[in-house]
Parts: sequence; C-alpha cells; structure tokens
Amino acid sequence: MRPLFSNNTLRRIEQTHATAHPALMVRAGKGAAAWIAAHFAKQVVTVVAGPGHNGGDALYCAAELHGLGWPVIVHAIPPRHTKPALAAALKAWQRIGEVHTDCPHVTDGLVVDGLLGIGLDSAPDDTLVRWIDAINRHRGPIVALDVPTGLNADTGEIPGHAVRADHTLTFLADKPGLYTAYGRDHAGEVTCLDLGITVEADLAPAAFLVATQPLALPPRQHASHKGTYGTVAVVGGASGMTGAAMLAGRAALQCGAGKVIVGLQDHRIHFDPHQPELMIQTVDDALTAPLSALAVGPGLGTTTQSVDSLASTLSTAVPVIIDADGLNLLARHAHLQRSITQRGAPTILTPHPAEAARLLGTDTRAVQADRLYAAQELSSRYQCAILLKGSGSICTAPGHPPTINGSGNGALASAGQGDVLSGVILALVAQGLPPLDALRLAAYLHGLAGDQWRQDHPSGIGLTASDTIAGIRRLLNPLNQEADR
Repeated sequence: MRPLFSNNTLRRIEQTHATAHPALMVRAGKGAAAWIAAHFAKQVVTVVAGPGHNGGDALYCAAELHGLGWPVIVHAIPPRHTKPALAAALKAWQRIGEVHTDCPHVTDGLVVDGLLGIGLDSAPDDTLVRWIDAINRHRGPIVALDVPTGLNADTGEIPGHAVRADHTLTFLADKPGLYTAYGRDHAGEVTCLDLGITVEADLAPAAFLVATQPLALPPRQHASHKGTYGTVAVVGGASGMTGAAMLAGRAALQCGAGKVIVGLQDHRIHFDPHQPELMIQTVDDALTAPLSALAVGPGLGTTTQSVDSLASTLSTAVPVIIDADGLNLLARHAHLQRSITQRGAPTILTPHPAEAARLLGTDTRAVQADRLYAAQELSSRYQCAILLKGSGSICTAPGHPPTINGSGNGALASAGQGDVLSGVILALVAQGLPPLDALRLAAYLHGLAGDQWRQDHPSGIGLTASDTIAGIRRLLNPLNQEADR
C-alpha cells in the first residue's frame, strides 16, 4: 500500500531538506519538464504560474522546456510579496522570455497549471477563478504541478473552483486529496516525482492508497466442505425491496460463502429463480441458524419490524455487516447504538456519505469536506470497522490507519451496487478474513470489476449490480476469466 502524506508533514519534509537541497524548486521544475518531454510530442506549452512556490516550480519548468526546444508562453499572476525563491525563478525565466500578466487565452498545445499547488487555504478569489476557468476551457492536455489548483491536497474537497487536469505531477510524496472525494476527477492520472528525497520512515502517513489487490484468499483444500467456508445470512427485503437482499445474497454465494440464507421480511417470496442455491427464509428462521456472519440492511425498511430485526441481529455472537436501512435505523435509535458498542463480535458499517452524515449528526457536505476524518470519527464513535463509500472509498478500524481504495469509476453509480458490496464483504468475513482486510479486498475487487467493465464500455453507462457480481467472480477465479466471458 502506498503512503499518502498530509500538507503539514510535507512542509516539515521540505524544511528538513531545505539546507541539504536548496534547489528543490529547480528540481521540481526540471522533473516536470522531463516528464512532459517524455510523454508528449513537442508542441506549444502555455505555463500558468501563480504568486507562490507552485508558480516558481512552473517557471523553472518553462525554462527547462524552452531549453529543450519547446515553444513556451508564460502567464503569471504577479505576487504581492516576492519571496527569494520565487524571485530567483522569475529572473531565470525573464532571461529567456516575457512574462504575460493577463489572463491566458489558450487555443492549442499543452497547458501547465502552476497556480497554487498545495497552497490552497480558502476558496480561490475572483482573479484565480478567472484564471482557473481559462485553463479549464482549454481542450488540449492540462498538466497540474503538485496538485490541481483549487483542490485540497489533504481532503479532495473543492471549496470553490478547481482546475480539471488530465495529469498531475505531484512532488515529494503522494497526497490523499488526489485520490478521494473530487480528487480523482480533477487530478487525472497521477505521477509522483520524489525529487531525489526519501521520506523518513518515522513520519506517519495520513493514509495509505490501495492501488493493487491488497491480499488474496488462500487456496481451497481438497478436504473441505460447504461448512468450511461459512454459513451466512442476509437480513432485509421488506415488501417492494426484496431485490436488494437477493443481490447481497447472490454476491455472497458467488464470492465463496459455503451456504447463504436470505431472511426476508416479505414472506410471499420463497425462491430465487436466478440463484436457486439461496435459501429463502423468514428473518426469525434465518437468525436461528448456526451462522458464521450476518449482513443486515439491504431493503430492510424503517418500520417497527425493521427495528426489531436489526436489534435481533445485533444480539448475535457473529460478525455483522450493517448497510443501507440498517444504518439509517442505527442513526435514529440510541438503544441500537448502545448495542453496537456492547457487542463482543466484530461489527462493520458501510455507509455512503449521506448515511455517514446521519450517523455523525452532521450533513453530507461536511462528510465530503473531510472524508478521512469522517471515517475515523465513525470508527472511534461506534468502535467498528468502517467502509465509507464514494470516490476513493475509505476503510478504517480502531487502532488502524485509514486506506483509500484506488479502483473503481463512475460506472458503479447504479442501484444495487452497495448491496453487492455488502454481500462480497459478508463472504470474505465468512471465509476467515479479519474485518478490515475483508473491507479493503471487497472495495478493491468491486471497483476493479467496474474498471474492467469500463474497458469494454468506454461511456461507463449500463453497468448493473448483477454485472458487477459476475465481474468480481471472474476476478476471484482468474483462470476462468475467459471461459466466463
């Protein structure tokens, strides 16, 4: 897993190495220019420089590209107070070419965004908004230096306007805001240029990025049977919402659970014709079975019966995954919250941002403004493993650093995907994975199934929850991928 560092930590790194490496700004500019020259054909480059250190990085990048024979145009916002490092960068460029102080109007070539970097501390002012909009109107490639202007490097929040880059060349170390909330949409493809500096091992990362499959299930032994891989139950499926519970059950079965019971509140349904292996029972019957793990919430509803079903689930001595309406009920009822903290067995909560906001007594905007904090606060408050869904889903548990999932895309924004994810987590827990490992693996596989589907469907439209189940099964059985296709 790749470490991600906060702004405060990165500033300490810069200060520590300032004496030994006084030309970090030069290194950043040269490194960015070398990357651009290696990845693009020679063309006109418009370098947009801001009034701080990010602007200095951009000016040295401009000078280096000019030295490589690229035609370079520089637009810069004049600084109010020129610091020595930025003054040196300005002089370096002015020995070569002109600095335009008007808002750029780019019609062709490539744009380099060096307006703010990690220097964002509030919403951009009117001048910056005009320059950001001018960059975003460009239809050619946009390369951001360190962080796209307007994006919070710690949280992925956008307090106002932000550059939407195709590529981001981030310096020294990776930042969490590039991978969660709005980060992935605005950063594009991220490349880290370490500038020749090794981050000290004793500096704690803010989070870790799960960029590859974090672990795998062990191979199955010949001398095993269905009980070896767990008996699980999905509790939910009120009238009109049975599909949610069925999807979770199907996902659990396809991802390796030995036996899957679906406890439906709607007693009219006794059989799943698409997955006849599922055992359809009442909620009471499902909860009396010898279970390895439980998921509660998909299609549960919010009636008095639903509250009773959730309370009964929490009284069991097995790991419980709570999703969907289960989370909404938990947010409303103090006695259910007390039950969570008193459980001896593990509990997992899988909220989307709105559900997380209800659990925290805040609003969705506050959750999205600092997703890492929200996930850790949920974990601490409820003493649970947490998967906070969304772009760059966050997994954490008490005493563990958070991770940001690096797979997935907007194709997964369709009904039932959360139910599928709950079923995958349920199956992995039943097969023996600790809760946090199960969350990280499930989130990664769920996202990767969406990524592989999008390779064949570039528009990203039409991925159903059932398609995702099939995709995850192929990922768990790589030797059978072609046969399944």
